[in-house]
Amino acid sequence: MKEINPTGMSVIILAGEFAGREGVCLGKGPEPDTWAVSPDDSEQIVYLKFETEFGILINKGQKPGRN
Repeated sequence: MKEINPTGMSVIILAGEFAGREGVCLGKGPEPDTWAVSPDDSEQIVYLKFETEFGILINKGQKPGRN
């Protein structure tokens, strides 16, 4: 199975300070299995694990529970 690369994709943050917010994946993080994610309404970058701490958004801007 091919590994998914979420770089450049719109994402939903599932864990941490920005849980529930949308953002964009900027690429690989400094630690193994982490990715750099920037929440849409912040200039911060958080390092999260794909599929457990953030996921790819199918329809950006949907009401929670509609994706």
